Amino acid sequence: MPKESFNEEQLLVKWNEYGQRMERKGERIIASLFSMNKPKLLDNFVIHIELPNKTMEADVEGVEKPLLRFLYDELNNYSISLQTEVNEAVAKKHAFTPQDKYDKLKEANPLIDLLRAKLDLDF
Repeated sequence: MPKESFNEEQLLVKWNEYGQRMERKGERIIASLFSMNKPKLLDNFVIHIELPNKTMEADVEGVEKPLLRFLYDELNNYSISLQTEVNEAVAKKHAFTPQDKYDKLKEANPLIDLLRAKLDLDF
């Protein structure tokens, strides 16, 4: 089987393409996993991704076979494997709820809290 070399940039293009394919199929949860998580290419064509919880890890494992088939064909390399890791610290990088989104904005710009207060906005 072919084992052509590829780099992380090429992987990211195909990774995003697969996520867009899932979006078109109506698999929005899976598509969001691909847009939220940037994989790292390790030695021996191992793709490593960190996920914030076991549920997301199970979702990725559920599409692992079709994903790998897609990557095998697109990158012309049948030695690719996928490695997942649950890292709860990753969850803090992503804003899931409106409160999370507000907290991330406030972290980036503390003056947003002053603006919210001046405009008398609730949260």
